[in-house]
Amino acid sequence: MDDQRKRIIISEIENWRRNHLLPEHYCIFLLNLYTEGDRPQTSAPGKKGSGGAASHAQVAAAGGSGTAGGSGTTGGIRATAPYVSGNSAAISGKMVLSWLLGACLIAGLILLAFHFNRFTLPMQIAIFGFLSVVCYFLGYLFRKSAPMITHLLLGISFLVLLLGGFYILIQMSAPLTFMLLYLTIISLVLCGSAFLFGFSYLLYCGLLSLALVYGMATVERVGDDYSWWKAELYWVPIACLMTGLGFLVHQNNPKWAGVFAICGMIAFFGAEIQSLYIPSSRQELIQLLLFIKVFMSSLFFFFTRGYWYQWLRL
Repeated sequence: MDDQRKRIIISEIENWRRNHLLPEHYCIFLLNLYTEGDRPQTSAPGKKGSGGAASHAQVAAAGGSGTAGGSGTTGGIRATAPYVSGNSAAISGKMVLSWLLGACLIAGLILLAFHFNRFTLPMQIAIFGFLSVVCYFLGYLFRKSAPMITHLLLGISFLVLLLGGFYILIQMSAPLTFMLLYLTIISLVLCGSAFLFGFSYLLYCGLLSLALVYGMATVERVGDDYSWWKAELYWVPIACLMTGLGFLVHQNNPKWAGVFAICGMIAFFGAEIQSLYIPSSRQELIQLLLFIKVFMSSLFFFFTRGYWYQWLRL
């Protein structure tokens, strides 16, 4: 560093110190650094007019040339002060936002816990809906910057939507049909959210919820004049369709292909699971069908292992 540039920088640091633009200890550190321990006496106070602005421009130019040259430390030190200040402000803003969101969430949960039964039914519906939508929207905002927060917010959102909705339906003495319809809507929202957020577990939850709705909606039809082949006709085509869809899209979308295939395999055993809740079904026959299906699934898995190992990451 040449003497002329060093004198300009030292003069500017002295100006910063006199006008309290930087903390005292920071200015002393910079002066000791640029004078290599031989710090001169503090110069007399100067004016804050155009001379101060000119000295700012000179030290900026000197620091910039030092950085471009790569051999001096002026540019690195000069850039440190504003960078630290801006970074501290950004971190402080995020921390304040996180604290505010956390405080609002905790306050809302406390309010619900102690005073929820005092609210009217429309007010309860509004509270459940507002809390679920807010958590869902915040999860969408944090999906890239904080994935863990997104998972937590989505879990709270759908848990409130599920439990709160069924609580309201029970309070209204709604029939089973309305409950199944509400669960179907939540399942479809889960499936859509899986593609929106890119989380495969949401699609698992959505498809399995739809399978649960389907099983509960058809259990009476299957139970009327029950026969094992009739129960299989309700489930095996759906299982084959979902598994075939998984193999169809495995090249372009291996993540979603795995979800469809696994849910299809689970649906393959849906007839036996449903038959357990039908009094007229024979338990021995259900066990036999389960053994046969496990054997068939094992053979199918073995002969198609070239696909499964790739897009199920087994």
